[in-house]
Amino acid sequence: MTPLPARSKPYSAALHPAPMTPDESVVSGVARTLLESALRLKRGENVIVETWNHTLSYAAACVVEARRIGAHPMLLLEEEGAYWKSLEAAPAIAGWAMVGRHEWAALAKTHAYVFFPGPADRPRFRGLPSSRVGALTVYNAEWYRRARAHRLRAVRTIIGYASDAQAGFWGVSGELWRRQLAEATTDPDYPEMVKAGQRVSRALAKGKELRLTASNGTDVRVKLRGRRPWTDDGVVGSDDLSAGRNIAVSPPGAVVVAVDERSAEGVFVASRPSFLRGGRVEGGQWEMRAGRLSDFWYTAGQAAFEGPYRTAGRGRDVVSLLSLGLNPALAPGVPQVEDQEAGAVTLAIGGNQSYGGTNRCPFVSWVVVGEATVAVDGSAVCDRGHLL
Repeated sequence: MTPLPARSKPYSAALHPAPMTPDESVVSGVARTLLESALRLKRGENVIVETWNHTLSYAAACVVEARRIGAHPMLLLEEEGAYWKSLEAAPAIAGWAMVGRHEWAALAKTHAYVFFPGPADRPRFRGLPSSRVGALTVYNAEWYRRARAHRLRAVRTIIGYASDAQAGFWGVSGELWRRQLAEATTDPDYPEMVKAGQRVSRALAKGKELRLTASNGTDVRVKLRGRRPWTDDGVVGSDDLSAGRNIAVSPPGAVVVAVDERSAEGVFVASRPSFLRGGRVEGGQWEMRAGRLSDFWYTAGQAAFEGPYRTAGRGRDVVSLLSLGLNPALAPGVPQVEDQEAGAVTLAIGGNQSYGGTNRCPFVSWVVVGEATVAVDGSAVCDRGHLL
């Protein structure tokens, strides 16, 4: 599941990752989709495009596309070499990591926002002490608050995370990963994805009990509590702004709901990898009783799950979230959007408060199964991986 974005080595050429240089038509297609389909950018509007070095080609294409539309773009660049060098030259992070008044002023006058996250060296960033990561990202809550208050339409693209460094950490091809993300951004029929999300959302909002089954032995029952599902269909519309869901993820899409925290019963057998903070895991098998994870094992990468799980606090074992993927252009098991493949079903443990649940635990982990069947109160919304 895609998380919300988080915004001492010698200085060298290695700290300046080369921009990704995919085919120009691919880059232009991504920019057009982000601004036209996701944000519905209009002539005369102001748009900020925030990027790092490695995604500069995509960001530049967004600037060109905005000007073609007749909008007013502003490009913000976080230079990776300067970022890492700053941690050495100015170790008092709290003194410079907060957003300045000039940036808040720009945000207040902005209608749309495109965010290519970084840094490219994600493994190095994740390896920083938690206190330093916290200081570097402490402004996030205030940024989101202001963005909602200003009804800012924003999109965060996973291409920013798909650097060669992160690909190496998870054992995938960076070039293939980025191509899969680009295709899953440009190729879907967005109006159809919106309709599919609405159908699934209505069923989850009105239903009382959900049953998930698959031919690999998965058989899970959870209760629903009438909580409003969170739908990311790739489009930030007026209904999303009214509900405070003003940031879309690209590629989209999924419908996520916080389930009854005491209800999950059964066995879940993953048929897709999960790309966790600690590493890639395969073949996850969870047993659940009375809403809690009672046993687990993995065919590969278990330490990446078990290490953080063992040290997490109260609520770590609560089965709290379920999502159903909507994107027909996503291949199975694409890192960081493995939950958004059309018909893929994801079950998560840990915190769900941001989705309207009651569990405040900061720990979250998940497993994903494809080709599954989902029935709400006996009526199927997904049949063997096909959305109905």
